Formats: sequence, structure tokens, C-alpha cells
Amino acid sequence: MYRQGVRESQRQWWDEHPGYQQQRRRKNPAVVEANRLRQRQRDQKRRLQRLVRNNLAFDLKRASAGVWLVGPEWDDLDRNNLASAQVLIFQPVSSSAPTSPAS
Repeated sequence: MYRQGVRESQRQWWDEHPGYQQQRRRKNPAVVEANRLRQRQRDQKRRLQRLVRNNLAFDLKRASAGVWLVGPEWDDLDRNNLASAQVLIFQPVSSSAPTSPAS
């Protein structure tokens, strides 16, 4: 009975204040942005949790490159061998790089 009374009271309040959410969002853009940020974090956490138990593997060819995974969530991927990532490729600078001609 109590829960039903609470639900009815809430429903009545919302019926009496139909534009409350829109007004609140317009008046508090910082709150809106903070909510968006927290939602993005929750979405990312859900995606990472789904990846943790993923064990799909591809036959990759050997390369003399080293791969470093850097980021705060990589600890969650310790049992995973497939992960989405941005890849940066750095080529070493040759020690015999040409120098500019002296004037």
C-alpha cells in the first residue's frame, strides 16, 4: 500500500509539472554535461566488461614491433585477447640522418 501511494504521489507531481525536466536542463547546463560524462563512463565500463570474457583470436603474423596497451581500463582486459584500440606507429629516427648544409 505504501509503495502504491508513493507512485501515485509522484505521478500526480509529474502531471502537475510537465516541463520541469526541460526547464531544469536549460537552467543547469553544467549538470547536463556532468550527466553526459557519467553516462559515457558507464557505457564504456559496460563495453569493457563485455570484452573481459571475450576469447576470440585471430592468426596474426609475427612482426618486430612492440605493442603497449596504455590506459586506466586495461587491467580489466587481462583475460582478453581481442580489444579495440587506437594504434600509433612511431618510426625510429636514423642515427645517420642528413644534416643541413653549412652556410
